[in-house]
Amino acid sequence: MSNTTIKTPDFIAYKVQEGGDNKNHWNRIGAAWKHADEEGLNIVLHAVPLSGKITLRTPKDKTPE
Repeated sequence: MSNTTIKTPDFIAYKVQEGGDNKNHWNRIGAAWKHADEEGLNIVLHAVPLSGKITLRTPKDKTPE
């Protein structure tokens, strides 16, 4: 059995696209974890947007990815 534990992400990555109805559309595309020294992040993306922007936000719930 592995000693690896699943750590809850420190940030959730979203692709944000401006909508024509003055509302932004947010799609979850990955997550990010702080380095142990808190000097950087590891980011895992499940999709890479061709347009829009990527926003990192702290998770609202603390469930593992």
